[in-house]
Formats: sequence, C-alpha cells, structure tokens
Amino acid sequence: MQTERQERWRATHLLTPDKKDLARTVLDEIRRGRDVTKTLRSYPLNGGGYLNKSMLVAIYNEMIAAGEIGEDAHLLERIRMKPMRTLSGVTTVTVLTKPYPCPGKCIFCPTDVRMPKSYLPDEPGAMRGLEHQFDPYAQVRSRIEQLKSVGHPTDKIELLILGGTWSSYRRDYQEWFVQRCFDAMNNLTPNSLPAGEGESINLPETHTINETAHHRNVGLVIETRPDEINPNELCWLRHLGVTKALRAPPARGRASRARAPAPPGGGQRGPLDPLSPLRS
Repeated sequence: MQTERQERWRATHLLTPDKKDLARTVLDEIRRGRDVTKTLRSYPLNGGGYLNKSMLVAIYNEMIAAGEIGEDAHLLERIRMKPMRTLSGVTTVTVLTKPYPCPGKCIFCPTDVRMPKSYLPDEPGAMRGLEHQFDPYAQVRSRIEQLKSVGHPTDKIELLILGGTWSSYRRDYQEWFVQRCFDAMNNLTPNSLPAGEGESINLPETHTINETAHHRNVGLVIETRPDEINPNELCWLRHLGVTKALRAPPARGRASRARAPAPPGGGQRGPLDPLSPLRS
C-alpha cells in the first residue's frame, strides 16, 4: 500500500503534457545561457510549485532521442540533480536487507519491527527498501533507473548494503542478496532480459558477467560489528566481493571502515590477518 507521502511524491513528479511543454520552454532558455534556478522560478506551475530538474532531464533525453538536439554534456551537467553526488564518476546505490535480529543491544539504536535494526522507515533509502519489500534486485534496478532519469552516470556503481549487522544474517541469505544485486546490474545492460529473468547460476558467475556489464560494480560495502570480524569472516566477505566494511550501527558522518590494497605485483593474497583490511 502506498503511503500518503509516496503518493504526493508521485503526483509532484508526474510529467504531464502541460509540464512537458513548459519544460521545453525552460530548457530552451537554459540552452541560451540563462541561469537554471532563475529560469525555473520564472515559470511557475498552475496550482503552485515549479518544475524540478528531473523533468528537465527527461525532456532533454526525449529531444535527443527525437533528433531535435545533439548530446550536450555541459547542459546535462547544469540541469541534473545533485551533481556533486557523482562528481568522481562513481555512483553509490544503497540497498537495505530485510528486518533481522541483531546481536547488539545498544540502547541508542532505534528499533522498528518493519525495518532492519538501526533504521527508521521515514529515511529516503529506508523508504525505498520498504517500498520494494527489501528485494535486492528490485531495489538496485529501481535506484539505477532513478539515477539515470536525473542525469547521473551509472556505468560505475558502488553498492552499499545497509541493514544493521551484516554478519548476523544467515550466509545463504547474504550470498543470495549479493547475487541478486549483481543480477540487477547485469540484467540492466542493453538488450537485457526483463526484470526477474535470467538469474545467474551462482555468485562467481555473476561476478564474472559483471566485469563487462554496462553497470559495472567497482565497490561493495557492508556494515557489521567489529566483534563479528575474524579470519573466517574475512574469507567469507572476500568470497562475496566485499571491498569495504563500515561499523554498525553507523556513526553519523564518522563510520569506521576497513580497506586493503592489492598485494604488490598482483597475484594471490597471503594468509589473512583478522585486523587486516579488505581488498581495494
């Protein structure tokens, strides 16, 4: 069931014929060099409010597809939302695991039966997880499509898996969750199969496929408790493809993280130290 907030968001972002015409007018003025914000404010919507940048990006893509204009990277940079988010060229896609007990008993950690430990349903990323019933494939696919619709690059993806203490989840669930995230990135390549089809046979296979996929994973981040990390757990995390570990519950703006460079000269890594970071 859609919440009132979700319905209001969809109504606001629905691109009606009237909004399309207005967006074309606004985009033409921006192409002539006028300031984006001032131009948007000069064309208020009937009933109040203004066009948002995602609508401008949608019209920009339509005009390119119709051959009305050529691709203009500078124009797209000006009209896309939150350009700093992907300034490095890497786009972060956040997904949430299903609600599951956490071994920690931290008194400051929020608890909501609908959500994994330490998350609340009114946070943006948590809302997406709840809306897709914490399905990893649906979350990744939806988020990538959203990012593309507002002009962000999606060829390099850092996958951020949140949901409390990752290491407390059953390992078969962990492996399935990561595999379905990769399936979403792989199946979103051009001429791909419809959503939900073409599930890979195993995790190593989906890792291999992703090496040449259009949406290539360049980082896999999980959060877990430091006391859950040991040599056996590090081996498991490397099997999953994890490149970074954040401390759970996350410290606001100051998450501890572990990372390790590849061994000099390439080749296989040596024996694992429980305190050594993960691969780069």
